[in-house]
Amino acid sequence: MNALRFLALSALLALCAACSSDTYDSYVYPDKFDLDNTVFVGQFSSLSACREASVAKLKELAVGTAGDYVCGQNCHDHACQSAQK
Repeated sequence: MNALRFLALSALLALCAACSSDTYDSYVYPDKFDLDNTVFVGQFSSLSACREASVAKLKELAVGTAGDYVCGQNCHDHACQSAQK
């Protein structure tokens, strides 16, 4: 019985550890009105790092106020848990 409790506790701890490691994917839109034209910048371990990389990419593309970005949280196959700016 103790072995079963140990396994259950170990599985729960592993699951909790996986839940706490959020990732943020940066998607930049050179034209904020054309969402089909998306540039994937990368995946980051914090929202602030995602924001910084997104803004830097927009500056690199020199799109001014025409562009926009979104940081998607915990994305898998282009589906994200949430999206933030």
